[in-house]
Amino acid sequence: MKVESDAKDLLFQVADAVSLAVSSFRGDPAAITGTGAYGTPTQAIDRAAEEAALRCLEDLGADVNVLSEEAGFVDRDGARTLILDPVDGTYNAVRGIPLYATSLAVGDDVLSSVTHGLVRDLVCGDTYFAERRKGAFRNGVPMKTRRFRAADSLFSVYLGRQAEPAAYEVARAARRVRSLGSASLDLCAVASGGVDLYYMNSRAARLRIMDIAAGVLLVREAGGVVVDPDGKDLDMPVDLRARTNLVAAGDAKALEALP
Repeated sequence: MKVESDAKDLLFQVADAVSLAVSSFRGDPAAITGTGAYGTPTQAIDRAAEEAALRCLEDLGADVNVLSEEAGFVDRDGARTLILDPVDGTYNAVRGIPLYATSLAVGDDVLSSVTHGLVRDLVCGDTYFAERRKGAFRNGVPMKTRRFRAADSLFSVYLGRQAEPAAYEVARAARRVRSLGSASLDLCAVASGGVDLYYMNSRAARLRIMDIAAGVLLVREAGGVVVDPDGKDLDMPVDLRARTNLVAAGDAKALEALP
């Protein structure tokens, strides 16, 4: 399979393989099965999902490299790179909270090179897909971000002991606040108009390229903006070591509401 011409089909087939692996998983999702590329323990649910994705690529004969959470960078002599988070929201999955997804994107050396992105909600099955300059879709239906209205604002804000103090000020600026615990689903919520703004600003638990590559494309193709906490358009290397904070808004006017 040539990724240049079949990127969309590739992402859907890999998402299907991961969905099947996760839905049929019967072990302890939190069981430690080894050590991932970051030197942190690999949990069984992540391992099962990643192995399903890699098997799918082999079966398809896809000419694509892989950058994934557990395996790290896999050089498959590919033309481009599949940026993969097999299970985004693992903590939710192991605690029985039904908010986790697989995130897949095709790109090159930086986030802005991503041309195709797909997020599959592994619980309800919703599929979010975007292609550069061709729009964003939820289950095949075009989607757009929400026009900002301060009186009815809904923000998703990362909170907790690692959150920067500014996060609490942002939370107080919204009428309502949520936190989904899955960056890819938070970004999909912005892209689909479910929330007005997603704010992630942490001292330590920053996001990786695998968490956001697909979601950032979805937000931008749906009409939104994604910036860093200083307000600059977000970009970052396609690299295991890179980390970032971000602010995603469906309407740039939502950024003006931030303290």
